[in-house]
Amino acid sequence: MGLRPAKIDRKVKKPAYTRREYIRGAPGPRITIFDMGNPAGDFEYEVSLHVGEPVQVRQNALEAIRQQLNRYLTKNVGRANFHFKIRVYPFQVLRENPMATGRKADRYGNGMRRPFGKPIGLAARLKKDQKLLTVRLNKQHLKFALQAMRRANMKVPAKTYFRIYDKEGNDVTTKVLSRL
Repeated sequence: MGLRPAKIDRKVKKPAYTRREYIRGAPGPRITIFDMGNPAGDFEYEVSLHVGEPVQVRQNALEAIRQQLNRYLTKNVGRANFHFKIRVYPFQVLRENPMATGRKADRYGNGMRRPFGKPIGLAARLKKDQKLLTVRLNKQHLKFALQAMRRANMKVPAKTYFRIYDKEGNDVTTKVLSRL
């Protein structure tokens, strides 16, 4: 069976389900690398992607963002000219109550009897205005970081926006965008 649509899991409506020591058969995280590029580099700007509403982002989406942004930035900027960091970790265990479908499914389907569900995946819970990911780089590569943020935006099941910060942590988004 394939993946369920992301719209099923994006709402933050149930209590947190994160205590893995009590959960039998909880899956491991698919995303294992959170820092890419040159973490020791000294860069002028930091571009961060923020979420505009509370949301759950599945680990599949986080891994897709990581792969695509790393490939795009490595190809266009070079591995030594950026540092890319994913700032969230998928703790939330997602559950599903699988329903039997097809002919004579009523014989072995339980319906809503004990519908707690089995663990099927992990997700990261984000609050409003929380940073999802950050790219640090220099001014000449800033347009590639903005394009990377647009690409990452398409894989997040919520409204997002990006902010540009300087070395001191000041928000310089409007100043920098007016010059580009």
